[in-house]
Amino acid sequence: VITGKLNRFANRDELVKLINDKGAKCAGSVSSATDYLINNDPLSGSSKNKKAGQLGIPVITEEEFLALLG
Repeated sequence: VITGKLNRFANRDELVKLINDKGAKCAGSVSSATDYLINNDPLSGSSKNKKAGQLGIPVITEEEFLALLG
């Protein structure tokens, strides 16, 4: 799941395309099936951040996500 402003990508569609090209799936909302929430402001009070916190889902930045891809 992606939320917040992006720094490395022109828009969310560009990041979603990368995620899909790597064989993963990008969802629109946080659920127990979510692996990561991509948000450049991990301390944000957004509803997605709150939900991720409740479910124990890691909140990572774009940079951290790109590092995971290698």
